[in-house]
Amino acid sequence: AELPLPPPVVTLMGHVDHGKTSLLDALRGSSIAAGEAGGITQAISAFSVGASGGRELGATFIDTPGHELFAAMRERGAHATDLIVLVVALDAGVQDTTREAIRYAKEVQCPLVVAANKVDRPGGPEAVAKLSQQLLDEQVVLEAYGGEVPLVPVSATKRVGLEELLDSIALQAEMLELRAAPDGPAEGTVLESVMGKGLGILSTVPPAAARLSPLPRSTSGWHL
Repeated sequence: AELPLPPPVVTLMGHVDHGKTSLLDALRGSSIAAGEAGGITQAISAFSVGASGGRELGATFIDTPGHELFAAMRERGAHATDLIVLVVALDAGVQDTTREAIRYAKEVQCPLVVAANKVDRPGGPEAVAKLSQQLLDEQVVLEAYGGEVPLVPVSATKRVGLEELLDSIALQAEMLELRAAPDGPAEGTVLESVMGKGLGILSTVPPAAARLSPLPRSTSGWHL
């Protein structure tokens, strides 16, 4: 029998203050961005959303810091994902960290979905055409130009375009034909570890294969 399709692991990447965490807040109905130091993400986080809107699969989302100091965290996120959502603010366009995310996606041959954020602001629709050209200059060819990369205009604060973004992610995941055994040993990538008081080492590990169930122990180590 054919193995089932698991929910894809989706990493949000992009320049600092372009709205990655706000977009995730909108998708899950939380307000994490408001509580972050300086409004800037400083750690990797992950969460899952269930299937909705007629979509058969949910997704596991990974949020990565956009500040230049956290390049290593972003690179880990790129290597642990099935799909990258490149968040670009329309009022700022392509920036250095945007280019870095594009480079990571090409290095690991990971499909891209572009979320053009802040479309609700004045001049937003016109800025989409400008952003499309900027992405073309970076060898990112959008579907509108005959390429394979979808661009979805969104507004995290106004909750505009979220369903269209989730539809695009679901379509890309189906095209990838990801398959995993739900009852075999689970595998995943450690994104981040911290020492919890009274708890020991706590790790963020999105499963890449199989279903992870509570166990008395697990193993981790370098895979070279």
